[in-house]
Amino acid sequence: MRNRPTGFWQTLETVPGAAAVDAEWKARFGNDYGTAKAFLRPNGKLASSHPCMVQRGCGCEHEVVVHGPEDIVAVCRCERGCETFVLQRSDIVVYELDRPTLDTALAKVFDLIAETDAGTDLPGTTRIGVYSPYAGYRFPVYLTIQIEPDDFSEAVDGLLGRNSTPFILLSPTRELCSAKAEKRLTDKRSGFVSLSESVAIGDKRQLRLLRPLDEVLAQFRSSNLPSPKEGDSMVFFPTPPDATWRDVSIRFKDGHTVSVKAKTAGGVFNYTQMGMANKKNGDPTVQWDLLKTFAEERGVLDWTSNKADRKNQKRRELLAANLRDFFRIEGDPFRLTDDGKGWQALFLISPDE
Repeated sequence: MRNRPTGFWQTLETVPGAAAVDAEWKARFGNDYGTAKAFLRPNGKLASSHPCMVQRGCGCEHEVVVHGPEDIVAVCRCERGCETFVLQRSDIVVYELDRPTLDTALAKVFDLIAETDAGTDLPGTTRIGVYSPYAGYRFPVYLTIQIEPDDFSEAVDGLLGRNSTPFILLSPTRELCSAKAEKRLTDKRSGFVSLSESVAIGDKRQLRLLRPLDEVLAQFRSSNLPSPKEGDSMVFFPTPPDATWRDVSIRFKDGHTVSVKAKTAGGVFNYTQMGMANKKNGDPTVQWDLLKTFAEERGVLDWTSNKADRKNQKRRELLAANLRDFFRIEGDPFRLTDDGKGWQALFLISPDE
């Protein structure tokens, strides 16, 4: 046959419209066919042509002629004039790439947050999810499957024009991604990933990474994520993206230091590293003092406390803002007590014992 096996990812950039009869998919996928066919589905159409199946034949597309439900043949129309061969109706069923299934599998292997609407107005391009390595950091991830370099460049231009923030672009291979297109992406701190270099297919519509995810996205992460030790004041705390205030615990180790946990992330930090140092003299702010008070009161501060003060209302608002900046968790970390006369921390907080 005319199509040499190219493998799963390479094949996706060689079949126009990502639709063909089973014989053509089988020829192009080669050894990957057994697992790759799980990502195909019939599209309800019948083909008008079929690859030449004649041994040492012309290699051209033969015209499908249907004489009856059980009388279907493929007729050569080129100069070679290969012999006509018989087809079954199942031979001319058109199979297309099942994009929703592929998008879902890729979202899983890249550990993305799923989205309900994956469509875009760019041909061959879907938004398959959001990459959120830490709370407060969300980057859209797209998959584009193109046939021509110009179409790939148009997809890149379209995504850059539609996104004001960095994003990640996946493509079956890097064959269509010119150095110029990749530079346009990196100039905007966006990333490009060639799936043929990073992802392998397995049984039952399963995909697996060939390298750890952090390595696959190393360049993108270095361009868009702060270092855990970055900055002279507030440090970067790697809060998991699905953490809520109820997943946070703060325990004072001494007057200036706390042990912090948020699900799987944790560490020991002083008031400066948590962004609560006075810019003039470096001493702890009144917000830090209020945090200590909440610890001493086991998370509830009302008028029964000897630390009660009308100024605590504004200080609590500033403390809430400090904590949101540090953990990057949305919402107020405090709520009114049931009687409405005090404040209760939504996180676990305790003093040094």
